[in-house]
Amino acid sequence: MTLGQLVAPITDADVDWVIELMGLEALDEPRRNFLRSMDTVDLAACPGSGKTTLVVAKLAILARHWKSRMQGICVLSHTNAAREEIEKRLGGTEVGQRLLRFPHYIDTIHGFTSRFLASPWLRSKGISLQAIDDEATQKARRRELTYREHLGAQSAFEKKFKSLHSLRIRSADFDQPLGAEDIGFAPHTATYKSVVKSLSGAAKAGYFCFDEVFVLGHALLDQGESVGAALRLRFPCVLIDEMQDTQPDQAGVLQRVFPRDDPGIRVIRVGDPNQEIFEKNTPLLDPFPGPGRQLEIASSFRFDQAIASIANPFAYVPITNGLIGLRAPRAPGRTPNTIIVFPDEDATGVLDEYGKLVLKHLPAETRKAGVYAIGAVHRLENYKANQYPKALEHYWPSYRYDTTKTSFKPRTFAEGAHIARRYAMRDPTASSSVELLASCLANLGLLAFPGSQVQLRSRYQASVVQKLTTKPKAFAWYRECLQQILFVPSAVTEQHWVKVITPKLLLLAAALYDAEGVTADLQGHQYLAWEPAATATEAGEGGGSLINTYRFQDGADGVDIQMSSIHSEKGKTHAATLILETFRKTHFIQKFMPLLEGGKAATKRPPDSAKKDMMLMYVGMTRPTHMLCLAARQSSLGEGAAREKRRVALETAGWSILDLTE
Repeated sequence: MTLGQLVAPITDADVDWVIELMGLEALDEPRRNFLRSMDTVDLAACPGSGKTTLVVAKLAILARHWKSRMQGICVLSHTNAAREEIEKRLGGTEVGQRLLRFPHYIDTIHGFTSRFLASPWLRSKGISLQAIDDEATQKARRRELTYREHLGAQSAFEKKFKSLHSLRIRSADFDQPLGAEDIGFAPHTATYKSVVKSLSGAAKAGYFCFDEVFVLGHALLDQGESVGAALRLRFPCVLIDEMQDTQPDQAGVLQRVFPRDDPGIRVIRVGDPNQEIFEKNTPLLDPFPGPGRQLEIASSFRFDQAIASIANPFAYVPITNGLIGLRAPRAPGRTPNTIIVFPDEDATGVLDEYGKLVLKHLPAETRKAGVYAIGAVHRLENYKANQYPKALEHYWPSYRYDTTKTSFKPRTFAEGAHIARRYAMRDPTASSSVELLASCLANLGLLAFPGSQVQLRSRYQASVVQKLTTKPKAFAWYRECLQQILFVPSAVTEQHWVKVITPKLLLLAAALYDAEGVTADLQGHQYLAWEPAATATEAGEGGGSLINTYRFQDGADGVDIQMSSIHSEKGKTHAATLILETFRKTHFIQKFMPLLEGGKAATKRPPDSAKKDMMLMYVGMTRPTHMLCLAARQSSLGEGAAREKRRVALETAGWSILDLTE
């Protein structure tokens, strides 16, 4: 049955029902139009528009009247935000429970591809799937080679400034896993043969990297039209969230399974085309928003019109009638949106001035949403003097770029212990803390006993417990270490770390890797070196934010400023945001001075070359609820009469100027 046969037309009464059910404010016409729509449609929704809530509301309406017990709604995204929102908003309702069980399906695009395409194809080939995990797969590939083969291939790749870890299966023919890809080595060379042996052996054993599921998915779809037809019959309605972040390999599978021009299904794509900040190797064949019916929500609950007006010129995809801020306007003289002007050669005073502004204008209750300083470039490499400030490190030398990666690992065990302790203070359970310490213990074992043949799964706590339950004495030491690191009133001291905890950790690592009596390698001892905890006093969201938190103290009052890349903050809400000047081919903020001034420059169609940077600025500018700041070099304002003219234009556009050079 088609969607029209499964669900009666959605009425205003249905919309009013879901508003009451979810406790929503009255919805305007653009939002009601989306909820009533029964067609294939692309919805472009601005930051802070309540997009995820609207998606859940629409799903609730559809599920309320759903007639089939075998066909369902398929909800796909890049994260589990939709499922979490359903559980939060509708978990206690009957309609919410319906959405979370068969016949409906809510998952990531990867999860869908793995379950309905990759896994069935592997089973058809007699291969048992062991893991879709980059780390586990790299270990499996390493096991396929002798020490000499691995060392030879690694050395050959390093000479060409390449990495073995970057290799991916390009063909579902596992005897020729690279397909036609040119890896820089001819097929007759020993390096090429080692690579093929490694990838082929691991694949046949059931190990795959995260993004390789799409190769397997296409392999099943290539077997015939019946596969896609069966999935369309199973899911006559599909909703894809955060569509602007969909990568070509993901979109390729979705387009084959759920083509938008198929009259038998309804494809609802939701996202914000102005937040497409993640790199794509090739453009999507079916761009978003695409031809056909389009809807737009241009009003944000997050910020007021002052911030909306400042951010609007950076919408690379023009917003009809402009971005609208629905938050109540601020009282005169309160929380000014400020450009902090600093000397070209010294950016180190910017964070303190930002901290003073935050303490002066934002109450402590407001600051709980988070105070951030973010930049387009946060990794300092290949630095030249004329690029200053190039990256976040130039504002605070202690900033570490690697912590924003999802694969972040503490630099030392002690650093991991400090972060785990913060987790324990922040979270309702100790699961994150224990998992982090277990991963540090596993890493210690690899460094201290490189000759061990023991292989641990990436769910480290489960692996450690499983291994140590056969060694009761070591298991008791493990529990003692957890207690001494996480659950004592005061933080671990250097003396206690060196004298008491470190010896136990080495014994534990030896037990974990069956290396009792083996002398620990120097790298293991270096990993156990003591280092003090970061000075931040408030716990952030992850290990990176706990480290990259700058503390500004002004007498008895103070504020934690969390530093991060713009990419890492996409989708988040801040109380205050400072966008720092960085260098991307040219100085990032300086190039946008004409747009910041408003006027004619803000109405011109930008060139394609400006797309990425405009979108980064737009994402950064639309994070805060109360205060938006920029850090700009003195020379960005110009000199003499030109400087004064630019300053007047910026103030007319809604900016306050805080000049640290005066």
